[in-house]
Amino acid sequence: MPRGKKTVYAGFCTDCNARTTTVRISKAKKADFRPLEKFCNRCRKQTKVKLKEEKHSS
Repeated sequence: MPRGKKTVYAGFCTDCNARTTTVRISKAKKADFRPLEKFCNRCRKQTKVKLKEEKHSS
């Protein structure tokens, strides 16, 4: 039984635009989601992540 749609977001480093993470967020929880900080292998430091919508999963 479906529990609601989730959207897949790709996370990119704000400094070098390298892809660092993939996040699945429920549509209802999008407003409560706080910005991420992840380690970037290309920059070799902790950077903020900008999210781009990738696809809708069912």
